[in-house]
Amino acid sequence: MKIFIGTLGTISFLILSTCILLDVAVAVAFVCRKGRNKRADYCFAGLLISFALTSLHQVFILQSTYDNHPNLLFLPVYFTLSFGVFLFYSVKLRLFPAYRFVPSDAKHLILPVGQFCYFLGLFLFTSPAYREELGRKFYSPFYGGLEMALYIATFYAYQFAAYRYIRFKITALRKKKEGGRPLFEAFALRRMLRMMLILFWINSAYIATDFVMYELLHLSMHNFRGFTRLGDLTYAAMAGWAGLTGLQLLSKQPYLNISELLFTWLKNRLRRGRV
Repeated sequence: MKIFIGTLGTISFLILSTCILLDVAVAVAFVCRKGRNKRADYCFAGLLISFALTSLHQVFILQSTYDNHPNLLFLPVYFTLSFGVFLFYSVKLRLFPAYRFVPSDAKHLILPVGQFCYFLGLFLFTSPAYREELGRKFYSPFYGGLEMALYIATFYAYQFAAYRYIRFKITALRKKKEGGRPLFEAFALRRMLRMMLILFWINSAYIATDFVMYELLHLSMHNFRGFTRLGDLTYAAMAGWAGLTGLQLLSKQPYLNISELLFTWLKNRLRRGRV
């Protein structure tokens, strides 16, 4: 494994690797901890693991692993269509633990399960010589141009749906003048969603720009220094922010406020710089 792969490449590699370790560690903590709301814990752990595995996919691209080892192409570690589902249900079940699944909930599994089976099938049952030719197609809903469109559309939709549940919960808690753990969790999830929406605006703009420039102008933006790393870093920021939110949700009184800690640290650094 190459550690130094250019300045921007090395920075992306280190940040992605850190996010993988963070998300996996926090996911294990959610799975192992004792609590009454285990369904929400499992969903949040699923979100973190899907982020971590897709980060591993990005690391493999950075390291040219797929080019050097074609037999690993379509290793099933790419879960873009799972982000929205895990995010939505981790929020819904965290805020409304009494919710019971109904048969219509199964429709949310179609794209995530289909994507996993697609990669698994190509990885297990096709030869390395034909995998790239067979696998990445524009019209494929699991890997290609259509998949990118579905990823953007569904992730936005699930984020906005989750945000509506958070707003409703916070309003209800305030009307009842309830605080404590439920309000803390609602605020932590709201901060996660707000930041993730901003980061995903950047990431989806990156994806759309890459597609439009290539398809309409036949210009590969990846030939421009720093463009590919923009996609890596904005994605890594989303994965890392989810992991940090997980640390907040795992914390006990006094509750850990990551945002407040960061702003306090920056304020102190600025004050010292002026002295």
